[in-house]
Amino acid sequence: MQTNILSIPMHKSDKPRVRIRGIYATALTKIFLDKGFEIIQPSDVVAERFSLSTIRYLSPQVDIIDKPNRHGVIIESLAEITDKIYEIFFEVFPDVVVHKSKVQKGAIYKGIVYRPAPSGGYIVKLSPNLDGLLPLEETTQQQLKLGDTILVEVKNPKNVSGLPIVSMKITIPGDFAVLIPEEAVRVSHKIRGGARYKLLELGKVLRPDGWGIVWRTGAANANLDELQEEINILHEQAEKLKELAEKSPALVMLRSGFDVLMVDFPFESKKKLDEIRKQVFHTVKYHHMFKTYDNNITRLVDFSEKYLSKYVPMDKINDAIQEFFVNEALLSEGRIAKIHHLKIHGREVILGPAKIVMRKNKGNEISEIEYRLYRRFMPGGYYDGIGAPKEAGDYGITIVKLFDDKLITAYFSIENELKGIYININTPIEPCNDGFRYIDLEVDVVLSHEGHVMVLDSQKIDKYVEEGIISKSLAESVKKKAEKYKEWLESEGVDEILGICDEVRRKIEEEITEQEEEKEDLTLV
Repeated sequence: MQTNILSIPMHKSDKPRVRIRGIYATALTKIFLDKGFEIIQPSDVVAERFSLSTIRYLSPQVDIIDKPNRHGVIIESLAEITDKIYEIFFEVFPDVVVHKSKVQKGAIYKGIVYRPAPSGGYIVKLSPNLDGLLPLEETTQQQLKLGDTILVEVKNPKNVSGLPIVSMKITIPGDFAVLIPEEAVRVSHKIRGGARYKLLELGKVLRPDGWGIVWRTGAANANLDELQEEINILHEQAEKLKELAEKSPALVMLRSGFDVLMVDFPFESKKKLDEIRKQVFHTVKYHHMFKTYDNNITRLVDFSEKYLSKYVPMDKINDAIQEFFVNEALLSEGRIAKIHHLKIHGREVILGPAKIVMRKNKGNEISEIEYRLYRRFMPGGYYDGIGAPKEAGDYGITIVKLFDDKLITAYFSIENELKGIYININTPIEPCNDGFRYIDLEVDVVLSHEGHVMVLDSQKIDKYVEEGIISKSLAESVKKKAEKYKEWLESEGVDEILGICDEVRRKIEEEITEQEEEKEDLTLV
């Protein structure tokens, strides 16, 4: 049987240590401070807003950065703190979506070389139900055979291949240093001057036989006794790891690591972040949504909050930014839009292209803007949920109201006969610079080809609650919305949708007539 799993030897403290970077830093800092966490290594801006120390000392137990698309964050959390992160996020954010990687970053396994990988390297069996990819460059310095037992460390839990990337280069991280499997001494690039030279020389003295040292940023503020003690602790764990590997069976984890959480902040969560940030600093309406739109809008928001707010009331700034956004940034009639349909399990489906036939404005309030889109479909197969065959000439009219929790599409034949209506229940629809974005919440309401109104897939959402991807309260809310929209379709909903579709068709016919008249005028000339 496997003995106790080792953990990363970081200093324990009364308050979990969290480092936060990115566009959500101010709001998240307030949340974590209120929940009893210690904020370490804050940016200069956040340090000033919260009167925090910027001295770098211990390393973070929780590290938070923006996702590449800025619609959420990536969190690396020591495994023993992860449950607390879930508790906070599901309590604070109404529609947050959280995906936890199947394997922890930095975890060490006693694996078995299983088979060659198609792209080179080897597939390594980490546990009976978990594989990893050992890249080709890792195998050139050591002859491996199928069936060999090897120690590997997870370097990248979420790789494009679908398999976590593993390495035979085992590291032992602490707060001030990391032991590495090569006889070298390195220093964080953030440490400069005399401190850098001293650490390079000290590393040569403290380095255990067969190991090298990478000094982390906090080492610059630690004293000699602390550094020596940490190296001793790390070397002791390296020996424990070696001993544990010798007596453990294959296909087991020997050391835990950091859980990696991919967190999406849909619109309601962004609104909550706006409210929290507003308690700390001047914050325009829709701040976090604007910050995800594009760099020009981001710069406008930053300028308005940092400088303009000194001279102009915030309500005037909000009105001006919304007016600019509505008239200069949002897609207008005639443009082609993409619908970024994100599945709750993480996959993105692009619906479209769709032509914007109409854009309905009610003043400059973003939430009052409604789009009507025209889409064509390829023949073959059947429409999901509706049951009608896809035939040549079929088209759809999609109704998009910004920040609405549903997307409505009516499907028609080439003869303008209704084939069915599909109401997708989703997180509030957000504008993006090439179209619209939302997370599909899996439950749908349809008017089928036979004329039946039905709720589809209501049981699916319970699975995502069990998997810890969404909160139970969000799931219950979605089910209630499904019943509400079912009742609406059964009463006046179909007539309202068909009335909008008639309006769209008339607009298209007018455009065709205008184009034909323009051609006639050119012919006469």
